[in-house]
Amino acid sequence: MVDVFNNQASYAPSSVETRGDPGGAHSERPVASESRGLRIVVETELPVRRGSERLRSRGGSGRCEVYDQLVADLKARYKISIRKWRKHMSGVAYELKYRDGRIKRLITAPRPRSPVSASIFLHEVGHHAVGFHRYSPRCLEEYYVWQWALREMTARGISVDAAVLRHYRRSMHHYVRLAMKQGEHVPHELHQFIHLMV
Repeated sequence: MVDVFNNQASYAPSSVETRGDPGGAHSERPVASESRGLRIVVETELPVRRGSERLRSRGGSGRCEVYDQLVADLKARYKISIRKWRKHMSGVAYELKYRDGRIKRLITAPRPRSPVSASIFLHEVGHHAVGFHRYSPRCLEEYYVWQWALREMTARGISVDAAVLRHYRRSMHHYVRLAMKQGEHVPHELHQFIHLMV
């Protein structure tokens, strides 16, 4: 099994490039950008079955309507845009900052069609809901983002099943081990993830 987590933080130069109209607000490029990424490659994707939570069709299914409503609600609530729907179980949250103070929030994630894909989608939205750099070290930020995502799933009646919990534990184990490797302090509430068998 491959388990890769992509962790990025990047900053653009502190100047704004313009094209054409130097005073045009629409011609600006971001002053700074930052991203938070999570990539989980699973052994195999379960087949799509009619009558289950893994339906692909957008019409006629209560589950599909729940997932479609989830996406619409969270895009509006947190003013985020979907940069790309991914085919794989991975995602990235982006934040672009402009000189005039505007912030553009984007995510790349799998389209929610099952509890696992919904949890990854929610995890990326959670980075915007919780806020970048609100918690330190990074492993603590990931913990609170996962807590937000799991609460949102429960509130919307989306099953937090064994597969979702496995992804959550594997993600936390990775970030806690990374913090330890970098010599960072691991908060007490995260000690449970140090010696996990993943």
